[in-house]
Amino acid sequence: MRFELAGDWPVGSRTLPAASIITSGAHHGEIDMADVPQPLPLNARAMDEDGALQMLYWYEPALWHHIVFGPGINRDAVIARRWGRK
Repeated sequence: MRFELAGDWPVGSRTLPAASIITSGAHHGEIDMADVPQPLPLNARAMDEDGALQMLYWYEPALWHHIVFGPGINRDAVIARRWGRK
């Protein structure tokens, strides 16, 4: 899963700046998901389908219109997966 913050996010005593990359299995310069609270904020842009699906599980359907998917992610297909349809 890979996410990009679209705005600053206060986390404890620090603030993660906009454009920070949060990912599972973080590489140099990225933030590991294990190091931040979950769910990620609504301003975290899902950059892959697994991340997009996770955002849909974290948030109730009434908030899904706020979730932003990165380029190339088929929103309708991910929502169908969330509801258990192919």
